Amino acid sequence: MPPKPAVISVIGSLNVDLVTRTPRIPVAGETLTSDSFTMGFGGKGANQAVACARLSRTKAQATTSLSAACGGDVEVRMVGALGDDAFAGGFLESLKKDGVRVEGVRVLEGRQSGTATILVESGSGQNRILFCPGANYEVGDGDLVGEEVDVVLFQLELPVDVVLRNMRTARDKGVETIINPAPAIPLPEEAYKGLGHLIVNETEASILSGIENPTDWNEVAAIFFKRGVNNVIITLGGDGVFYHTAQRHSESQPGKVVLANKVPVVDTTAAGDTFVGAYTVAVARSKAGLDTEFDLDAVVAYANRAASLTVQRAGAQSSIPWVDEVPA
Repeated sequence: MPPKPAVISVIGSLNVDLVTRTPRIPVAGETLTSDSFTMGFGGKGANQAVACARLSRTKAQATTSLSAACGGDVEVRMVGALGDDAFAGGFLESLKKDGVRVEGVRVLEGRQSGTATILVESGSGQNRILFCPGANYEVGDGDLVGEEVDVVLFQLELPVDVVLRNMRTARDKGVETIINPAPAIPLPEEAYKGLGHLIVNETEASILSGIENPTDWNEVAAIFFKRGVNNVIITLGGDGVFYHTAQRHSESQPGKVVLANKVPVVDTTAAGDTFVGAYTVAVARSKAGLDTEFDLDAVVAYANRAASLTVQRAGAQSSIPWVDEVPA
């Protein structure tokens, strides 16, 4: 019999993305003609679930079976809520096609699905996002972690009390926990105790650490280690990724930086989600005993390469690469 798959539970948001590409962002009172408008499926939770699924199997594996495992060694469960509107059915089918299990997604009667209005500058690829939570804020008060889970992944597009409660539940169950706290808000000390992996960008690192305009990422990481985090990953956009561990910090070693791949940038949407997905798959395989060792240096480098593919494509979930597209 094949080994039991590693199980990832992604507890997070599902949004319909309304994407407008524009030469530049209009100023107050100004009207511009945009380059294009598209609609797709997104939300940091759903994006990261798709990233976990795609970066643990090939597209051929995902399309040859209706099984969530789809021939791969990782099972990805999406947990969240949609409204019973015109978007829900297509959203669920899209997730299934990518190999994501959707039994944990509630469709709420009389509610609207969450939306994200995204403005993308055509020249730079930089984006600005307005998030309307909709059904995401009614995901439920119970245990969302589930059973027989190796890793649970959180963001902050659900009510923060729901996230904190389920982080405690995961910790009590001994489930490895990862959080990508976006959009960032200061979190209570308890959120960091025993936290396996904190993945933030530069802005989020500043907000959560309390250090304005940080110049030394080792100093920022030290704050999170003192609070109880084991691994700190800070994505730096075009400057790459800083990462550090509590173990290396205790040995007075500095953190490390992987430089960004220099590629033409089309759209930065979902680049961070791709990084998080690739990283989470590696953690899950290690936790489930499918990989003999968790090599943080190799994992960060691989996740960085995966994200560099995403920025070369337009869209959110549609831009996330499959595992066989990422150079080894």
